[in-house]
Amino acid sequence: MMSEKKKLHPISAVANFLKQLKELILPFIFLVFLNRGDDSEGFLEWLPFIIGGSIMVFLLVAGIIKWLRFSYWLEEGELRIEYGLFVKKKRYIPFERIQSLNLTEGILQRPFGLVKVKVETAGSSDSKQAEAELTAISKSEAQELQRIINEAKSSKRNTGAEEEQPVIQNNEEVVFKMNFKDLLLMATTSGGAGVVISGVLIFLSQFDELIPYERVFNELEQFVRSGVVLVSVVVIIGLLIAWIAAIIGTLLVFADFTVKKQGADLIITRGLLEKKQMTVPINRIQGVRIVENILRQPLGYAAVQIESAGGSVLEKESSTIKILPMIKKQKIEAVMKDVLPDYKISVDFKTVPKRSLKRYLFRESLLVTAVIIGVTIAFWPLGLWSLFLYVPFWLFGYSKFRSAGWSIEEAQLGLRYRSLQKHTLLMKKYRIQSLETEQNFFQVRKELANLRATVKSGETGAAGKIVDLDDESVKRIYQWYYPEKQGL
Repeated sequence: MMSEKKKLHPISAVANFLKQLKELILPFIFLVFLNRGDDSEGFLEWLPFIIGGSIMVFLLVAGIIKWLRFSYWLEEGELRIEYGLFVKKKRYIPFERIQSLNLTEGILQRPFGLVKVKVETAGSSDSKQAEAELTAISKSEAQELQRIINEAKSSKRNTGAEEEQPVIQNNEEVVFKMNFKDLLLMATTSGGAGVVISGVLIFLSQFDELIPYERVFNELEQFVRSGVVLVSVVVIIGLLIAWIAAIIGTLLVFADFTVKKQGADLIITRGLLEKKQMTVPINRIQGVRIVENILRQPLGYAAVQIESAGGSVLEKESSTIKILPMIKKQKIEAVMKDVLPDYKISVDFKTVPKRSLKRYLFRESLLVTAVIIGVTIAFWPLGLWSLFLYVPFWLFGYSKFRSAGWSIEEAQLGLRYRSLQKHTLLMKKYRIQSLETEQNFFQVRKELANLRATVKSGETGAAGKIVDLDDESVKRIYQWYYPEKQGL
């Protein structure tokens, strides 16, 4: 099989230009404002603008050259790509190595009916990015590319099989579609306001020379003197605006979230302004993680993620994937039966021993003890009221203690623990990369130990850890994982 060489759409040149410009935005801003505030005249006054304009022209020309020199085609069971700015390079990717083609309709691509295709492979030679990327091709070309690769891989799997052996059908089935009510609830409980505010502050910090901060602070000082109530109202309004912005952002990202099952793949689509389609081979799924947000847990909602062997350092979304971003907890098992029938969701967890409680409370107390001591000394005797700060930390420690647990269901290990969120990680025995224990001097006296299990996820792996588990439970888990090592 051979196809003619194809070019990307010309908008790819613009995409290349914007990508490079994004990476150089801070140096570019530095150049533009290099002489700001100086008494430079004539040529020196305009030099930063000349350099900045030259850089933009160079990036645009480079983007056009990259587009002209980029071509791709299919030949001898491979996706072949030629590319390069000054030196032409070739990359040949065998179909059997291609795990998925992830499609994105970005702001640049959508008006022209185009998509961006990221080629995810097994054992990528570059752990920091996708194996290959087709910046702008038509939807029909992307779908045809998917069809040819899938058919080639299926025929290779069936080579040598008996004729009467049934062929796996690629019927498409919608297994989950997020409704607007749950989407809105997820957006309002996402805690994204802090992210928005942090992003704004980081952005403003880049403009020390442009923004007269001293004058702003002087005005702010006068403003504060005008009344605490007015300042409080302004702060609340600012937080409300940030919260609304975070809600809108979440709605745009997760709009029309749908999970489909097609043959041996899961296909996840989402997004309004930027529509994304991600293909996840089921055989690459290493574990299932149920996450309960501290705000959503009292409402009975949770999120379900899958840990995939795909992804890279810079493509975290390809390794830890939300397949159920917001769902009633009692509905998870019914949905997951269609998605991953091998996993048992409703299991009985064995808890950590009661003697661990003091250790959970003590660890949380350490976080606030230094503050309490400092406040007590500085404001004696009124500072003694700071002892009440222990209460919320003890409650959090108790919540961690109550959440911790483990389960074994035939070939499945489950670990449950809490950080700020409650995590339940379900792993198949043959997917576990490592099982580790650690025990310090104080745990030895109490016959306690920590247990950590890791599955492959991206380049670093995903782990679950239970703290202060009793020795007997640790031995049972180890004997389940290493049945030949009965002497543990």
